[in-house]
Amino acid sequence: MALSDVNILIKDGGLGIQPSSGTGTHAKIGVSSAGTIGEIVSVTEGDQIAGKFGTGPLANALADSYMTGSRYMYTVRAEGDVSGSIGQITASKSGTGTFAVTGIPLDEYDVIVKIIDTGRFNSATFQYSLDGGDTYSKLITVPAGNGEYTVSGTGLKFTFTEGQDEPQNSFRAGDKFAFKTVAPTASVSSINAAIDALFESKYTFEGIHIVGISSASLWAALAARADEAESRFRYLYFLAEARGLDPNETVDTWVNALLTSGSGFSHPRVGVCAGRLEISDYFTGRVIERNGAGIFGGRVMKCKVMESAGKVMLGSLPGVVSLRPVGLNSGHIAALDEGRFITFREYEGLNGQYVTDFRLMASVVSDYQYGEYRRVMDKACRAVRIAGLRYKNAEASDNGLNDFEAYLRQPLNIMSSPDVGEITAGRVIIPRDQDILATSKLRVKVRIQPVGIMRDIEIEIGMENPYLTGGTA
Repeated sequence: MALSDVNILIKDGGLGIQPSSGTGTHAKIGVSSAGTIGEIVSVTEGDQIAGKFGTGPLANALADSYMTGSRYMYTVRAEGDVSGSIGQITASKSGTGTFAVTGIPLDEYDVIVKIIDTGRFNSATFQYSLDGGDTYSKLITVPAGNGEYTVSGTGLKFTFTEGQDEPQNSFRAGDKFAFKTVAPTASVSSINAAIDALFESKYTFEGIHIVGISSASLWAALAARADEAESRFRYLYFLAEARGLDPNETVDTWVNALLTSGSGFSHPRVGVCAGRLEISDYFTGRVIERNGAGIFGGRVMKCKVMESAGKVMLGSLPGVVSLRPVGLNSGHIAALDEGRFITFREYEGLNGQYVTDFRLMASVVSDYQYGEYRRVMDKACRAVRIAGLRYKNAEASDNGLNDFEAYLRQPLNIMSSPDVGEITAGRVIIPRDQDILATSKLRVKVRIQPVGIMRDIEIEIGMENPYLTGGTA
């Protein structure tokens, strides 16, 4: 029999401390030239990217996001089982020689090869550009022997062939050869394998960026994975990339094609970036056009969950030179925005480029047409669920229900506090007339009031005569 004493019972959980919600962290899946396929790698610094992933679309997207605000990214290299390809060469020349290119490109390139000094093997010189002529390599001599030159880090090999007639004039100053490449991509099965790795991990993150061009078929697959994630208590969104212009396609045709492809698809957890940008490449300094999803993803992670990525007060997007494609106008941007695509824009009187809005491909009657509402709700879901787990299998007495109700309010109170301001208000309702004895089920309602966003501003301005108005406004 124990001696009587003053016993101390230590209660835990009274502070309402919340676990990590993954806010400000996202994951990326894509193709790169280095790294282990299927392995989750954490990236926290820009100078880690090249060493871990080499070159390619995934490395570019990581760098773009890092430039615009991301600091923690979980990254999975997917198998690039859809090889890159080389487009048709356009030659503008007077020399008798020819030019060819072989290999499997590691990325998307806009290549121009121009002859600088006239001659043949070992005397003619050339320079090449990978960004459509914005920047060029150093001066290179056309190699002797078989005329082959390997472009380091690209997967491409140039082959110069001398002309049989007048070989000394095989390559003449001013000759140009131009072509574009398509970057390698991952198939849906490879992307799903990478998603599996993330879903089975213990990492927490807000969204998953699928790097590389995609179509409505992949968007539908991502929608199914988002539903699966929600059923497993992972509340997240997917960010996909729309294609760019096909050869000989006009901007109008491209916009109409995207609108058509998106019209039959809707899901409140899938966003598709159609906006393209000229970006100053983080690794090389070259000015390169590509999908702006990497830039967008970084801006989102820099925002608080209730902030719009299009908030002008955040400043223009770093590393962005201009909007693309050439010929894009405000009408095109408005149409794509109305079609629920993520786009970029400029403002008269301001320098730089900005996100138009964080659009999701939700239905027109959904509460989650904008990503900031999705982020707020997902953070609340994560926090409320963890709080609710504490009371699983607890007694449904009056005191128990009161305590449970108060405990569920704690994360909402934090989110609505003046120094956080992620929601305007939140409330918890537990009806007391439930027959828990018969059903063993407790039904709880949680309601959140989001912070309003001033998307359209109308300012009335006019002149007044105080002698006519009596000095009143």
